[in-house]
Amino acid sequence: ARPAAEAGGAAGGTSSFKRKREEAQKAQAGSSHNWNPLFMRADAVGEAMAERYGVDKRQVLDSEGGGSLAVRLAQGETHLLSRAREWLPPPPPPPPFSAPAPPRSGAAHPPCPSRVSLNTNHKW
Repeated sequence: ARPAAEAGGAAGGTSSFKRKREEAQKAQAGSSHNWNPLFMRADAVGEAMAERYGVDKRQVLDSEGGGSLAVRLAQGETHLLSRAREWLPPPPPPPPFSAPAPPRSGAAHPPCPSRVSLNTNHKW
């Protein structure tokens, strides 16, 4: 059996793998591509819905109530995200093409021969 320190138990703290992973995550935490401003945790959606309807969060998250809890949270999240999108500025337009297409060399199409011969001896 592995000792508790090596297994990541309470006595030894975290494993070297977990420490390295946490360090890498902390290093990337400031990167702008890691954050989605429209992400909402389920408990935050439940709190917002409870506040909006003036009920206790426990009533919103009660699985014994009518309908599916997942559906209620999805509908609440949809409503909150639509309100957040109204509040956020619109995305910037895509950048224009930086340069016009290069000119074509020569004629647009190869010259057509003056005589066209059709081979009608095909056996299809």
